[in-house]
Amino acid sequence: MILSRKIPLSYVIKSTYVDFLIVAVFTAIFAVVQLYVELFTFPMAISAVLGTAISLILSFNLSLSYDRWWEARKIWGEIVNDSRALILQLQSFTSEQDSKRIEKISHYQIVWVYSLLATLRKQALDNRVTGYLSGDEYQVLNQARHKPLHINSLIKDEMKALQSLNDFQRVQIDSTLMSLVSHMGKAERIKNTVFPTEYQQVLHFSIYLFLGFLSISLANLGHHWETLLLTILAAPFFLLEKTASHLQDPFENLPTDVPIASISRNIEINILSLLGASDIPDALEPNGFYLS
Repeated sequence: MILSRKIPLSYVIKSTYVDFLIVAVFTAIFAVVQLYVELFTFPMAISAVLGTAISLILSFNLSLSYDRWWEARKIWGEIVNDSRALILQLQSFTSEQDSKRIEKISHYQIVWVYSLLATLRKQALDNRVTGYLSGDEYQVLNQARHKPLHINSLIKDEMKALQSLNDFQRVQIDSTLMSLVSHMGKAERIKNTVFPTEYQQVLHFSIYLFLGFLSISLANLGHHWETLLLTILAAPFFLLEKTASHLQDPFENLPTDVPIASISRNIEINILSLLGASDIPDALEPNGFYLS
C-alpha cells in the first residue's frame, strides 16, 4: 500500500517508460514522414472529443479498480477483527484446564493468517510459522494443497477436544470460525477473478488512437513542440491507466497492494499479546514509500 509520502520519480518512470518510448518513436516517425509527404490534418475538436471520452472511461475504470481494492482491504480488516474475537472468546469461555489447547489454537490462527497470505501472493510460507508448529505439522502443511483450509481443520480438531465449553459457547466460536472461512473465500474470489482483459486492451488502444489524432492535429506546431506536448498530455492517461491496472489485483505483492504482510504481522502481535507472550515481534516497517 502506497503511503502518503513522496513517490520516487524512478517508480513512476519504471511503470510507464515503455509507453512514453512508443509515443516518442511514433512522434519521431510522424515528423520524418511530414518532411516528405504533405499529410491531411484533423480539426482539434475531434481530438478534444476523443480525449474527453477516454478520460471518462479512465475515470470509470479507476473507480471499478479502487472498489475491488477497497473490498480486499475490508476483507482483511474483518480477518483482523475475527482473529482477535476468536482468541478473546476462547479465553472468556474456557477454564484453566484448557489453557494449553487455547495457546495451540491461537498459534494455529497465526499460521492460518500467514498461510492465507502465502496462498494469495503465491509465495512460500513465512519462516515464522515454524515456531508455531511441530516438525511433522509443518511438513504436512507444506504438502497440503490448500494450506489455510488445512489449518482450519486442525483448529476444528482442537475445538472438539476443549472440555469446558457448553453448546452455546461452541455455537458462538463456530460462528467466528465460519466467518473467517467466509473471508478467506472472498479474498480468493478477488484473487481468482480476472478483470476483463479486453476492456484493458481496448482502453490502451484508445489512448494511442487519441495520441495519433492529436499528433496530426498539432502538426503545425513544429516537431519539437509537438513531441513535448504529446508527452505531457500522454503522461496522465498512461499513469492513471497503470494505477487502475495495479489496483485491480490487490494481492500481487506490488507497492499498490493491500498491505497483507503488515496486517498479518499485526494479527500475530495482537494474538501473542492476548496470550501474554514475552517474545512479541515488531510491526513491519514501510519499505520506502509503501507498506507491503
